[in-house]
Amino acid sequence: MPIDVTKPSLARMYDHLIGGASGYTSDRRACADLLDLAPRLRELAASNKAFIGRAVACLAGQYEVRRFLDLGSGIPRRPHIHEIARQARPDTHVVYVDKDPVALGQSRLILAEDSAAATVMCADIRDTDRILHHPRVRRLLQAGLPVAVLFGWVLECIPDEEDPWALVRGLVAHLPPGSYLVVSHLTHEDPEVRAEVGGFLGQTLGGDWGNIRRRGDVDRFFAGLAMVGQDTPGDVAGWNRGHPQPAPQCPPSGWVQYGGVARVP
Repeated sequence: MPIDVTKPSLARMYDHLIGGASGYTSDRRACADLLDLAPRLRELAASNKAFIGRAVACLAGQYEVRRFLDLGSGIPRRPHIHEIARQARPDTHVVYVDKDPVALGQSRLILAEDSAAATVMCADIRDTDRILHHPRVRRLLQAGLPVAVLFGWVLECIPDEEDPWALVRGLVAHLPPGSYLVVSHLTHEDPEVRAEVGGFLGQTLGGDWGNIRRRGDVDRFFAGLAMVGQDTPGDVAGWNRGHPQPAPQCPPSGWVQYGGVARVP
């Protein structure tokens, strides 16, 4: 797949925000403009990565989860999801799903000599039929063991009119009982701020952007599921720092990397 280096990519921008070096000039410039609008986004990107790592370590170590589906996995940065999980469960397998060519290329390079640890799949996360019918994903689900589905900084790419809540419900419905949903989502309560920053990202990324959401909208992803590690969704920066604990207090306004971990009945 050819790479248009003149068009910023969310995967490369995110990688730049967490200290990676895979981006091009267009990505670095877009990040600089984004941080002028919302300086905290660099901190929140790091918070997202740290939360996903803690969630995987907890699910593998405490809940014996050996199967992970990482949707919108992005450009790999150590520690990788399969490395974190395999510290607790050496027989873990991870399926990484992304459509960014740089993310796919680097992931395949890392896993070239360890195909037992993980599989890399090229797909848009909205193409759930294709994902669910991939041979490795089918094997994960048919094994009957719990599967953890990870959404970190990716549900923002789906606009409301495409109903990301239905996408998540549809995937959860295919999971074996006792599986887990992990969501980390960028939020802000002020509609003007959401419109300004979201408008910039929409213009910059084109069809690869959806919405920054209110925290109440993110709560809907967990409807009908039992929260793990805190009583309700909350600021992911506080998740599993002394498990279990009540939901961290979020500021009444401002940027929050919001979400949590939930168990499928």
